[in-house]
Amino acid sequence: MVVAGNGIRSGRCLRKDENSTGTCEIYAWCPTERKSKPHGPLLTNAENFTIYIKNFIQFPKFSFSKSNVLDTTDDSYLKNCRYDEELHPYCPIFRLGDITRRASYNFQDMATFGGSIGIVIHWDCDLDKGYSSCHPQYYFTRLDISVSNKTIAKGFNFRHTRYYKDVAGETYRSLFKVYGVRFNIMVHGKAGKFSIIPTAINVASGLALMGAGAFFCDMVLLYLMKKGNSYRERKFEGSAPSKTKKSTSEDNSVEDRKVAPQSRTVLPLSLFTA
Repeated sequence: MVVAGNGIRSGRCLRKDENSTGTCEIYAWCPTERKSKPHGPLLTNAENFTIYIKNFIQFPKFSFSKSNVLDTTDDSYLKNCRYDEELHPYCPIFRLGDITRRASYNFQDMATFGGSIGIVIHWDCDLDKGYSSCHPQYYFTRLDISVSNKTIAKGFNFRHTRYYKDVAGETYRSLFKVYGVRFNIMVHGKAGKFSIIPTAINVASGLALMGAGAFFCDMVLLYLMKKGNSYRERKFEGSAPSKTKKSTSEDNSVEDRKVAPQSRTVLPLSLFTA
């Protein structure tokens, strides 16, 4: 019986006595869930458990694919290796305690109230350098913690039930509220290779933008700035005629006119006698 609850009603009205207000009976499970918090993790050594993360990346445009597992014929490699970004970057086996430590948290605290960790696998491949230069990079972060660290939904838990019947045929159930660590795996990747066509397009676009940029700057400096006249004087050189050269040419012509009469030649009269 729930006084202010919703559910499938059985059709019965329940009262304490004839003078009290009754309530409708509904079909529900009882007793209700207890609001209690766990005092500690049930499996204290679970941080030594390991998980196997196998990932494939493929770039169909370049007909390229690769895995995060080492290419080897040694069957004992995966049995003995543990991931290390320097010693074993291609070992896909991760220890739970190492994952939480890389996310800057303690596993025992997360195992008590649960938590959610994001594992990001990032591929950044330069295919001009070859197959061996394309390596996976792992990043670990906790997802159930807000930036301000003030939240009522901290941790991770879920519920599941088991149903059974007794000898009399009455249905019962056991409700389990389970705390644990959840892993969310996200994969990102990009690959590139040299091509002459995009390179030529980018170079031509850059040269065109450089010319347009110079023209735009000139327009701003000449017509929009307060000191546009000063910029115009420095940018353009005037070509006005020189007054000094004009006066000099006039003086020379006057001197020529004065000197010309003095340069005449007088011929002797004997040249004209018969």
